[in-house]
Amino acid sequence: MPHLIRACPGDLPAVAVATAARTVLWTVALLALWCVLPAAAGWSATTVASDSMAPRLRTGDVVAAAPIDGDDAVPGQVLLVDDPDHHDRLRLHRLVRSGDEGLRLRGDANPAADSSPVSPEAVHGVGVLRVPGVGLPGLWLRQGDGAPLLLLAAAAAVVAALTRADLDVRLGRPCRRCGAPRWAPDAPSVGQPPRASGPARLVAGVLVVAAVAAAGTASDAAFSATTGSAASASTSTFPCFGGPMLDSPVLAWDFSEPRGGDVRDASGNGHLGRSMSGPVRTDAPCSGDPSMSFDAGDSRVQSRVVADAPTTFSVEAWFRTDRAAGQIVGYSSSTAPASPYKDRTLYVGSDGTLHFGVLGSNEFRFAIGGRGDVTDGDWHHAVGTYGSGTMRVYLDGELLGQRTDNRSPKVYPGSWRVGRESLASWAGEPADYTFHGDVDTVRAYDTVLDAATVAAHHAAGR
Repeated sequence: MPHLIRACPGDLPAVAVATAARTVLWTVALLALWCVLPAAAGWSATTVASDSMAPRLRTGDVVAAAPIDGDDAVPGQVLLVDDPDHHDRLRLHRLVRSGDEGLRLRGDANPAADSSPVSPEAVHGVGVLRVPGVGLPGLWLRQGDGAPLLLLAAAAAVVAALTRADLDVRLGRPCRRCGAPRWAPDAPSVGQPPRASGPARLVAGVLVVAAVAAAGTASDAAFSATTGSAASASTSTFPCFGGPMLDSPVLAWDFSEPRGGDVRDASGNGHLGRSMSGPVRTDAPCSGDPSMSFDAGDSRVQSRVVADAPTTFSVEAWFRTDRAAGQIVGYSSSTAPASPYKDRTLYVGSDGTLHFGVLGSNEFRFAIGGRGDVTDGDWHHAVGTYGSGTMRVYLDGELLGQRTDNRSPKVYPGSWRVGRESLASWAGEPADYTFHGDVDTVRAYDTVLDAATVAAHHAAGR
């Protein structure tokens, strides 16, 4: 059996360069394959031609849409429809509301909803899969933009040439610089590639798997292209499209990953969430609008970004529960189930009503709420705001209460948390600090949302 007898100087860099070049080509090929497979399954695919859905979708991204009946579309979904203003085009925007006039869509980056409604019969599907950037060459070609196409062709030629950097090694040719043979005398003649041994086949298999993994990771990370932490690409499957991205949140958790322990921050500010002690994803298919379920004794999700508690802020979440207990979302000074300091909190009190609490600098617990039962098992929208000494809480788009006597909130280092936290001595303190139910579309802002904005967020849905 032929065996390698000696490494030739310079072999390692050549092999490394050629392997990297082949990995790049495999990655591009597999990303392109992602665009073909959904179409083979009867889905619709389109290339994004503008940044009207930024930051979630960028020009050149290819999006696959799963078939859906337009009458079944719900607010918050990203729909692929026939463009009502251009008969030969498609439009990919988020559904804001539906009614007698039809479906009203809006691009996430647009200040207002689209002027023309869409008929339910014009819906091709709901966006599920994004492949980043692979549609750019097609756009350049249609626009007659030759410069980037030439650069791309030149780059492709260079990468293709680099895949042959280790050709002498693979063919077993003597080293061109020192003349040393690379294979033992019983190896095949020069120019005849030796048969791959078992270990060699294993290495080749590993390289192919690595290329597949690289393609999947690149697509996955780019799909949430607004996330600032590389760890956000840890899930192995594409996430679903998240909820509406309105009014520039500083934290946006959609819980749209089909699996995995990390929660992406779609706001672009790097608030990667860490799932601890039992939260599980519900409605995993994208069509079910995934959320996070909390039920274990200390189940919670907490941001890995530690900063001083904000003094001007808004926090919102969609939730559903049938239990009169637990924090929905708040700010915590530690990652322990019960933090030394905790406030900026939306929680369900012992009477089954929504409460909002902000700790004062004197550590007095200022809270408002106590009206409107929320333990009916239906989805509810909650928003708490604080700024210039005024705190307000909204339920399902309507003001629930306000107070103006907390002139100086407590400031301490901590991070945002969804789920279990101690509510000791807070108004309506429940016997159980664990939230039992589902939470979705969590947002934090560094501004005070006014009543009209809160109502618009409620109308947009989760």
